[in-house]
Amino acid sequence: MCSLFDVDDHAGIERFINEHGIDHPQRMIFGRRRRPTTQVSIVTARTGTPAIENAIWHLYLQRDGDNWKPHKKYWSINSNWKKLGQRPEYRKSRCLIPASAWVESQHGKHPVEFSFGEHAPFFFCGLYKTWGDILSCSIITLDAHPHTKQYHEKSFPMITPDDSGFIEQWLGPNEDTMAFEPYLHASTEVGGNQLMVQPVQRATSTEYTAPAQVVR
Repeated sequence: MCSLFDVDDHAGIERFINEHGIDHPQRMIFGRRRRPTTQVSIVTARTGTPAIENAIWHLYLQRDGDNWKPHKKYWSINSNWKKLGQRPEYRKSRCLIPASAWVESQHGKHPVEFSFGEHAPFFFCGLYKTWGDILSCSIITLDAHPHTKQYHEKSFPMITPDDSGFIEQWLGPNEDTMAFEPYLHASTEVGGNQLMVQPVQRATSTEYTAPAQVVR
């Protein structure tokens, strides 16, 4: 489960956004250890061109008076790849989530931070929903990579390849998802940057307890 991630404003996120031709980079929400149910920045093309929007990191919401809040019965910060075929959002409302790192642990113990290279920016693949004027989102999770199971045995977030064609198709309106099948497996390299792992004092901490190393 991906339940904490970073959008470090020192990791070149804005340049990364601009390089991909994404509008409204000024809307970006930065911060380390972004938590579930808070506002995070996503990329959608629902207005015709890719643009930054902000969403609640919890796909299913429920009414709270005149507002919306995370649904109590459906914990939905992640969407498992095995159930994507059951989700209309996979066909109709795919998004990207800019990030620079994420945190995992094994049964709540021994937390580590994952990143690519020296915290190179990347996109999680996600889903979004609209609730009136409010957006919500989730991060798609895949089966764990054989080399990451020792840190988190259950899953690994889906991350976009370094391929502008994939990004355009992912954000596009085509409801045929067969083209995404080859990408539904974890990769430890993105854009020439190797996956790095570094232990942290606790999951919400930014204090490291050992140097980073390449995941092998």
